[in-house]
Amino acid sequence: MSKKHLTLILSALCVIIAIINQFFGYNLAYIEGKSITGKIIKVADGDTLTLLYNKEKLKIRFYGIDAPESKQSFGKASKDNLLKLCPLNSQATIKIKDKDKYNRIVGIVFCNGIDVNANQVENGLAWAYKEYSLAYVHLEIQARLAHKGLWSEENPIKPSIYRKQISQYKEWANAHIPRDEIRRSK
Repeated sequence: MSKKHLTLILSALCVIIAIINQFFGYNLAYIEGKSITGKIIKVADGDTLTLLYNKEKLKIRFYGIDAPESKQSFGKASKDNLLKLCPLNSQATIKIKDKDKYNRIVGIVFCNGIDVNANQVENGLAWAYKEYSLAYVHLEIQARLAHKGLWSEENPIKPSIYRKQISQYKEWANAHIPRDEIRRSK
């Protein structure tokens, strides 16, 4: 293959990548298996943070775990533990696994050499998804047996179920409150 043909093929490939990025919002710098390191600028809850990477704010969702929602039992404790492990303005390394439907990077978070995803589960501050990580499931079983964190409660509610209940309540409330009463209360 001549140098001219190779240059033409590489140019066409660059154009295709640019089109994919433009129309689908997929940044090829964040592909699975790659690691990125940046500064933590926000912690939303026990399994979501915002990282400043190359002057870009990236929302990071923790892979393989689901921490309690902020208003849920142990939600504050989960967020506080994350802040203790990964204080604001500190460095975090993310091993990228995927992107979710909200366009957040999904990955394993490391702060000061600690697998933060595993630490949250190990301390009873998050559930493990068995379909993603058997190692995290093993840590969850140990936390359950030791009654750590949310496992000290008799019937902890999974965050996914909690979110569904809140959503259903809002739908019910909106369907049962007459519009004139909503206007009058404002």
